[in-house]
Amino acid sequence: MDHLTRDKSQRPSPFAPGTMVIVQAGQSTPFTVQPGQRVVVGRGPDADLLVTDDSVSPRHALIERSGPGWLVSTLDPANPTWLLDATGRAQEIDAELGLRQGELLIGACQVLLYAPAAGAETGYWRAVWGSNPRPAD
Repeated sequence: MDHLTRDKSQRPSPFAPGTMVIVQAGQSTPFTVQPGQRVVVGRGPDADLLVTDDSVSPRHALIERSGPGWLVSTLDPANPTWLLDATGRAQEIDAELGLRQGELLIGACQVLLYAPAAGAETGYWRAVWGSNPRPAD
């Protein structure tokens, strides 16, 4: 199955940089997430992004747009969030995970995280260390 081994990072995105797209019940809904914004995904009334899947916890996952990418955390350890790797295999997220971009599974819903615009990390590194990191020699 050659579609499972394709490098998805080479595929152009139809969405703006820094966009989060949730796919549930066959429908895609894009959301603009601002730098520093935190989004709780779940089926409970206090979730920022409401999911209708019964297998999703009331407060299932926390997704934050941070620096040059995203931070993802599972909020209910008994009901994990999963990261799909480049081959389509699911890996459990059991601690906070930093991603440039990625595909998540939250219950039966797929969440696509698109990388922020090129250069978005420049301001982040300047704010953190006073300069951009240098490439390794």
